[in-house]
Amino acid sequence: MWHFSKEYVIIQIEGVYPERLASLLQGEGVPLRDIHRPRPACLVCTLPAGSFGRLRRLNRRCRCRIRILKKGGGRYALVPLWRRRVLLLGLCTTLLLFWWASGRVWFLDIRDCRRMDEEVLRMALYEQGLRPGRNLSALPLAAIGDFVAAQYEELAFLELHVDGIFLRVRAKEALAEGEKLDLSVPCDVVAAKAGVVTGLTAYGGRAQVKVGDRVRVGQLLIAGHVTARDGSLTYPTHAYGEVLAAILYTSTVPAPETGVEWAETGREAPYAALLWRGRTLFERRCPFPEGVLVPEEKRTSLAPWPLEVSRGTWREREKRERTLTAAERREAALFEAERQALLQVPRTAKVIMIDRRTVERNGTLYGVCTVTAEENIGFTKEISEAQAWRSKRNGSS
Repeated sequence: MWHFSKEYVIIQIEGVYPERLASLLQGEGVPLRDIHRPRPACLVCTLPAGSFGRLRRLNRRCRCRIRILKKGGGRYALVPLWRRRVLLLGLCTTLLLFWWASGRVWFLDIRDCRRMDEEVLRMALYEQGLRPGRNLSALPLAAIGDFVAAQYEELAFLELHVDGIFLRVRAKEALAEGEKLDLSVPCDVVAAKAGVVTGLTAYGGRAQVKVGDRVRVGQLLIAGHVTARDGSLTYPTHAYGEVLAAILYTSTVPAPETGVEWAETGREAPYAALLWRGRTLFERRCPFPEGVLVPEEKRTSLAPWPLEVSRGTWREREKRERTLTAAERREAALFEAERQALLQVPRTAKVIMIDRRTVERNGTLYGVCTVTAEENIGFTKEISEAQAWRSKRNGSS
């Protein structure tokens, strides 16, 4: 390893007293290695290449003949490669391929995907451009993960991050694996939210409401008390079922006076990209904090290779604040009210109707949006007197 890491020279010293020159070199702090005498009045040794310049000054005292037998290490080891051009070209090409491949993602590692089909999720990511062999450093991974998760009810969110040549995908499912029902625990089904019942299915217990009834929070929906046919005994049981209700989610937002829009500043910069069979090998990025690309329609082909040069212009743009018109204020208020109302709707709910309108209160314009969603409002609540009933039954037996 010493031969390749440091430059050295092997010299031959001929004279009456070559040992005297070797002693002077060691006195100067020059390390000598592999010293041997091939014949009388001749000495062969190895010394660092940087110390070879001291030989001329020290040899004035000894009057010896010095001949370089071999140079090695460092740049001297690379000199034979220059004569073998094909080998050098292959080495450079290999290093270039390693550098090009190390900056791209080649494998998708999907984890925690149990209820969701892994291949379906993989194809959905492929459609968003997360394919093997692409450079994902410029892609908004967080936004892509939110968009893909919104397409499937089984997913709550996706966590995406690049780890070397791997794209780590961690799926968080919206609904955890359901626990087994413990039918031995007596309970009722009560309302978690207020609304109008649109559907009811009781699998256990007795229904206390019907379709079209308006229920309030905490109202009993399915009773866990069952009475025998002869009416002689009433005992608690495990009530469970599905109660669908129409829930209203309302949002009120004041209309803004001003708005922000993108406007071009007039500054431009040239754009160029090198394409290999439609894939981008190199492109000039936008030099401005914010800009829009206006590409040219024609591309320059570099025959006979499948290379193309795409050109265009980067145009700088910035956000500017301006006063909104009456129609723009109304539309902005309605849009923000609808957005905030939809954010209140659970993922498992089904949107039935969206009502948007504007109202004016004390000279201020407001946007009002009411979203009607259908969702399951029933949740189980253990019966308080169940323990007493169990004790009574055990005592009678």
